[in-house]
Amino acid sequence: MSGRLLQPPDAVFESVLMTDCDLNSVILPYRERCRYTLGEKYVSWDTQSEFIFVKTKRPQWDWSFGLEILCGHDAYWAKPVKGSFVFRNGIKYYDRVKIRLNFGDELVFAKHRDGISGGLARFIFKRREYATNVDKSIKSGPDSDAIVRKNGAKVNFSPGENQLIFSKILSYLPFKSLKNARLVCRHWDEHVSPILRKKSVINFYPGLKSANPSLKFLQYVHEMQNWPRWKISYPKLPTPLNDISQRGAKYILDLDWFLNPMRGHCVQSLSLFGDIYTNYDYKTYLKAALRLKDTLEELHLEFGIKILGYNGIEENYSEVSINFKKLTKFSLALNFLEGEPSPATRLVAGWMKPWADAVKDVESISTSVRCDTSLGSRFIQELQNSGANLYKNLKEVSLTCKPEDGINFLTELNNPLKKMTFTTPLETRHFPDFEKLLKKFASSLELLSFRVDTDDLEPKVLNLPCLPDLKTLNFHFEEFSDGHFYAGCLRFAFPPLSGDHDVGINYDRHLPSIRSIVISPEFYEDEDATDSEDDVNTFWDVYSDLIDSLLPKEGQTCKTLRNFELPDFDDTDTKTETRYRQAHRLPEVFPNVRNKWMDYGRCRSIKGFFSV
Repeated sequence: MSGRLLQPPDAVFESVLMTDCDLNSVILPYRERCRYTLGEKYVSWDTQSEFIFVKTKRPQWDWSFGLEILCGHDAYWAKPVKGSFVFRNGIKYYDRVKIRLNFGDELVFAKHRDGISGGLARFIFKRREYATNVDKSIKSGPDSDAIVRKNGAKVNFSPGENQLIFSKILSYLPFKSLKNARLVCRHWDEHVSPILRKKSVINFYPGLKSANPSLKFLQYVHEMQNWPRWKISYPKLPTPLNDISQRGAKYILDLDWFLNPMRGHCVQSLSLFGDIYTNYDYKTYLKAALRLKDTLEELHLEFGIKILGYNGIEENYSEVSINFKKLTKFSLALNFLEGEPSPATRLVAGWMKPWADAVKDVESISTSVRCDTSLGSRFIQELQNSGANLYKNLKEVSLTCKPEDGINFLTELNNPLKKMTFTTPLETRHFPDFEKLLKKFASSLELLSFRVDTDDLEPKVLNLPCLPDLKTLNFHFEEFSDGHFYAGCLRFAFPPLSGDHDVGINYDRHLPSIRSIVISPEFYEDEDATDSEDDVNTFWDVYSDLIDSLLPKEGQTCKTLRNFELPDFDDTDTKTETRYRQAHRLPEVFPNVRNKWMDYGRCRSIKGFFSV
């Protein structure tokens, strides 16, 4: 029989003392005939193979640093690069010598300052303690005996008899407990690994001070592979002209190597994060989405983006043709870098058109923009320009844009929507068109979430239609513009029966499927209030009518509702909900809602408990 039985364990190269460098530790997976080069400047793969940046934090130090670590013949070997030397366990070796490394060896490099010896930088070469990151998490978990035994009896699962039951039980465990299940699972790879792949996301996060972010790609290929959910957070890359050490060039080469179609990645969900300052950044950051376009089902893009150059002219980003075969969910989150355009600026943003065309077959679209809504509106306008009727599969939307742009786009849709969210506050002038929009999708909506700006809002009624399938209603209102005081009154009205003028709610007719209602403005200190309790009273004096409009006539109930959240004020011990003048009715109207203050009220005389 030929060939080795056991592969040597992975190694770790770790700084110990007086290194003054940006490398704390790095994992060196053992791969036969692999070479790692540690140094300050990347040249090429051909000359250095897998390169690891080690940069001194203090430029005045000269380490004469450079080290190659090679894998071969079931061992690790070290060799100083040409012109340098290293101390191993106190013995000096020059670049002509290849040293066999043992776990626990200390490697020391001389530091010089202006040609004068300035001390030693110490590293240790040691065995990797954990085979995988999952193993590392398990070691810090609960005591294994507490998992194996229950009430003193050992828990057994008969192989071949209740394996399917075991897998079913594991599928309901939270992620942390699922990792701990490895301690009792005889068939970890068979049962738990597939569940972990469904529940978890591989996060390629570079870290705030990581000198070698692309090494995470190597680790993934070496020990994981074929995970369906990824998050890639891109480091800030230098431009080619400023990339003296070639850090950016190496990251891009490693990213290309990692995304090579020959690796057989089958990624279904991808989230990309980073800051885009140039077209070079834009094309680099989108490589993952373009390379994985045939398998992606969900795509989330979250970028800071520079829109205007220093001369005030809009930046021009590539209009790359994009075509996804299986994409069903698309999310775009943007924010401005280095200043925002004025409200009068009309953005061209031609790079948005390919994305609008690429998501015509999706079922869900979400847009999010910090501060200024012009970027979100520009994307929604591009969707509308492409033809709203082409988005024939669209069922869910969450829009951050000017309300009129969102309303106009959705009005042109012909397919029924199940979920609709407006994150930008509606103003009074938007009410008529918004009410028409709700009527259009009333028969299909299952979730409705929106905000209303109460700035200068006169007493106003928002007319809601009958929503037979609505399960979740989230309503957030406050003064979003300036100041923190309450202004204006608002209430809901519902369609009355024929010949009747009562616009009050009847849950059996208007919201027969409702499960959750969340009313969530924020409380603020009133400048004239003597304490926070006065502020609570002021709030209910203004907004009791709103909650009144969600209460049916005496004797009617809503048994489908399970969650009912009212405005809260965390800075006071007073139960703010109890200051509402009809609070005593709430437990009777919503008998299946369970929360702390309602349950407490049910245990006592309701009218005696609540303030009226």
